[in-house]
Amino acid sequence: MALQTRFKLFESIDLVVASIIFIALIITGADFTKTIILLLELIVIIEVTQMIFIFFKKHRIKLRYMIDTAIIYILRELMISITHEHIDMLKISTIIASLFALFFMRYLAITITYSSKMQMTD
Repeated sequence: MALQTRFKLFESIDLVVASIIFIALIITGADFTKTIILLLELIVIIEVTQMIFIFFKKHRIKLRYMIDTAIIYILRELMISITHEHIDMLKISTIIASLFALFFMRYLAITITYSSKMQMTD
């Protein structure tokens, strides 16, 4: 039974590492807005640590994982920009345009990957 628990811990080690980093950031103390920003940073840290662990296991990283991490980071920046008292519309427009570009790249990455797999099976 303990052996199964140990394997479960190693399966989610990236989440444990990211949570430790997040707890270290929380201990420093912050206001509500800063805490929300830190929560969004936790999501980015989780994605990056998952990419690193996947790279060490498979010795390659899928483009989709990198694009997903960038999308989460840009969503974080968008939420930070919108919550500030002074809203810079140029910055928000640029962030939204970057977000659409990344979603399009993700769509292409998935479409090209699946279409090439289908051609290989035919």
